[in-house]
Amino acid sequence: MVGRPPVKSRYRDYAAPRLYEIAFDTNRKLEVDFLVHCFKRYARIRVRRALDIACGTGPHLIRLADRGYAMSGLDLSSENIAFLRERLAAHGHHGELIVGDMTDFRLERPVDAAICMQDSQGHLLTNEQLLAHLRAVARAVRRGGLYVFDRYMASSWTNPARSWSWFKRRGRLVVRASFSALNEVNPVSQIFRERMTLEAIDNGTRRLYRQSHLSRMVFPQELRALVELAGGFEFVQWFFGFKPHQLLERSRRPLIMVVVLRRT
Repeated sequence: MVGRPPVKSRYRDYAAPRLYEIAFDTNRKLEVDFLVHCFKRYARIRVRRALDIACGTGPHLIRLADRGYAMSGLDLSSENIAFLRERLAAHGHHGELIVGDMTDFRLERPVDAAICMQDSQGHLLTNEQLLAHLRAVARAVRRGGLYVFDRYMASSWTNPARSWSWFKRRGRLVVRASFSALNEVNPVSQIFRERMTLEAIDNGTRRLYRQSHLSRMVFPQELRALVELAGGFEFVQWFFGFKPHQLLERSRRPLIMVVVLRRT
């Protein structure tokens, strides 16, 4: 296209954590307020230490650390963990940051709560993987502690695809992002495709980063059955979004469910 800067390089699979962090540097206050509310209301122990599972570049981890929580992070990407370690130090914090699989991990010491945000559980494409994940989290959380996570929902399989586009500016760097979910849905396996593109323009140089991966939908009653089957957690409550008064059962056409479990 005339007038567009040349593309300098292409990477995949979150190889550009700095650009990802800029693109998704949205206002997380509502989400973090909700997490803190859950910690204080539903945990049977005082929450001091928390684990962010599939933490990425740490949008929730950093903000919880700023509020005084001792944070640990787990992510499959070594690039994300290296980037997050620098971010955490820049904020004056430190914590246990682990490169690892969310279905099979162990911490140096247990935590009082765990979180898994931005539908990161969707990377688990089978019930067997989700069961292994729930059991791994149960090993990491102290009795009486919490596990809080969010999941996409589809009110209908008819034309469910959704997409978003936006841009962020940091100094001279502009990052344009596009993200789409619920593409190519398989109604039997409940698996669909997600796509993300990050376009960065910095001093006339254009970089393009693309990612495409499979994700899986889990329905509310299916999830409750899997939690019971996995053992280690009891169901506490679920919500539509990050507002304590929006119970899932009272919501019409919800896009997301936020689930609170407690370690037994």
